[in-house]
Amino acid sequence: MYRVFLVDDEPSIREGLTTIINWEEYGFEVIGTAASGREAIERFDELKPDLTIIDIRMPGMTGLDVIEEVREHHADAHFLILSGYADFDYAKKAISFGVDGYLLKPVDEEEIISELQRISVVLTRERETNARHAGEDTAYREHQIEALLFDNQEGAVTTQEDALGLKWLQYQIILLEIHAAPDLQRGSALKRKLIEAFDQQQRGIVFSFHSGLGLLCKEPIISIDGARNVHDELRSLLGEWNIHMYVAAGQPVPSTAEISKSYRQANAMLADRFLFSEERMMLWNDQVIGENHIHSTEDSRPDGFEPDEAELADKMYYALDIRSHESVMRVLTEMQDRIVPYHRTEQAIKTAFSQIFSLAINKLAAANQQMQSILQEHSMLITEVYHQHTLRDLQVMAAEHLNRLIQRMGGGSTDTVLKQMIEFIRRNPGENLKLEVLSDVFNYNSSYLGKLFKNHTGESFNAFLDKVRMEKAKELLNEGLKVHQVAARVGYANVDYFHGKFRKYVGESPSAYKHAREHTKLQSKEKPGENPSE
Repeated sequence: MYRVFLVDDEPSIREGLTTIINWEEYGFEVIGTAASGREAIERFDELKPDLTIIDIRMPGMTGLDVIEEVREHHADAHFLILSGYADFDYAKKAISFGVDGYLLKPVDEEEIISELQRISVVLTRERETNARHAGEDTAYREHQIEALLFDNQEGAVTTQEDALGLKWLQYQIILLEIHAAPDLQRGSALKRKLIEAFDQQQRGIVFSFHSGLGLLCKEPIISIDGARNVHDELRSLLGEWNIHMYVAAGQPVPSTAEISKSYRQANAMLADRFLFSEERMMLWNDQVIGENHIHSTEDSRPDGFEPDEAELADKMYYALDIRSHESVMRVLTEMQDRIVPYHRTEQAIKTAFSQIFSLAINKLAAANQQMQSILQEHSMLITEVYHQHTLRDLQVMAAEHLNRLIQRMGGGSTDTVLKQMIEFIRRNPGENLKLEVLSDVFNYNSSYLGKLFKNHTGESFNAFLDKVRMEKAKELLNEGLKVHQVAARVGYANVDYFHGKFRKYVGESPSAYKHAREHTKLQSKEKPGENPSE
């Protein structure tokens, strides 16, 4: 059983999480709860949890503060964060703390079960690795390989060469990161298969490393064709198992003293395996992924180019609301183009994508109350983001998921762009609508779209938007809402500005309009009815 620690300042959340899930069924047990960040810190060493599920925003000491402090003493601790809709900035910051996942409140039972199943695989793999290091990796030969990779003390190299028979012309490290359901016997079988093909054929030496299996190769692979051939061979050797495999090779080196350099290069390539655009062995000098240059170095982050996730979420919401497959695909492409070069790491990219999808789908749910059941079926999209092995997988999964959502909403719209725009404005008068953003969604030049809109409606985009907002404002005032509430509902953060707009279009202030309508209703009620018999 994996030990779970629940941290949330709301008693209902702690109690709900404790009781809603059959923890034992999924290999977990709740070993404690905490009502504050400080209490969580005080109990962490005592409980030694395998997984901590923590609210990101709590009074006093936030979830981020807890994660940061725990990481100082427990670098391998696992966290699953809970975030409210309004905690977008907090959740985005959690990227840097390497959290294992993100759940949006209120927590859905199926979502948390899916997360537990995914994290269970990670925890089991860690136990498998520890067991391997404690047992199989203690073998003499692997110790010697490990010494070559990590310990280049003078005088040790010649001894290792003699012990392993490594009198080769060149040496190259190839690393295989393997993703599969946890199974110690399968791990041993994979290794035995590689030993048969490499050790026993005098082609190299197989060893274990933290994320999978490694090869110390005698014959270097330096060309793309050679890398593809070896990858195909590895895929054929291990094809009987249902695994995801990522392969990277370091630079060939002329002496065992430099093997650690080849290992570091291969390991660095694997760190970017989420960005692999095709299934092949990545070489140490690969610079291009797809058509974009992507590196994992700090210097590669574009200066002053932090992507605006809230704006991208708005665009995704607009694309879904107008039921446009093409617009969804354009927004997904823009998300990749803007998020990947900035965030760079797998966890950061996934968190950014999940935040955007969360905001967009929540807006869609709020605007389409009658479609709540359909949208609930797609809540798993957020969890599925974290299940994807590569960026390409993530894009394909998201496109399929969102396009299925459009189909469930009635299919893609066949209306003209201008009709879609007008209907969208009428449905969303309270959104911060800008012609520039809508032009991106509809794939038009903003100036050209503005001219088309004016020719079609006889009014500029902003004037039309103001009129729609004023009509909606009158409806809301007639329903009895207060002026400041109406202003917010129709997209005006500044109440004074709303007053000016309303007076301009209606001819009187919102308060006067509301008072006049209320007076008219009152007179209508007080007026005696006519007697039909008279």
